[in-house]
Amino acid sequence: QSSPDKHMGFRLMRYAIAAMQQHLDAGNEKLPLVVPLLFYHGKTSPYPYSTNWLDEFEKPEIAQLLYGQSFPLVDVTVIPDDDIIRHKRVALLELVQKHVRQRDLLDFTDTLVTLLLERLITSKQLDSLVEYLLRVGETSNLEDLMRTLAKQVPEHEERF
Repeated sequence: QSSPDKHMGFRLMRYAIAAMQQHLDAGNEKLPLVVPLLFYHGKTSPYPYSTNWLDEFEKPEIAQLLYGQSFPLVDVTVIPDDDIIRHKRVALLELVQKHVRQRDLLDFTDTLVTLLLERLITSKQLDSLVEYLLRVGETSNLEDLMRTLAKQVPEHEERF
């Protein structure tokens, strides 16, 4: 590198991740250790910027906490439905994603209706939810499911 780049740390990290991705794309199961190395020969001496990509964040200490450990995980498969229902605005999304492939959605109608009647989601979110149910959901009779939801949640009837 013949000129300083204040985003070099991030650039090096992108190159390292790209190399790791190529390794996985080649059929390997484990990530390789890739050593990001900057060979600098510019006029400005010494090299004026950090090569630690985390230093590019406004709050590097928070970036270190976020990117230096396992990422947060919300595993709805182990959260009881009664707990999920208390999650208010995200409850419907979480429950649908938890159960969309696990059982016939007709058996899940009462819970869906209860949450829909709480009016915690927007019309756009409901449209996305219905599209997701139609595309991914498992049910013995999709028309019955949509008809039941339309009947029991009349304010959104046209969306079903």
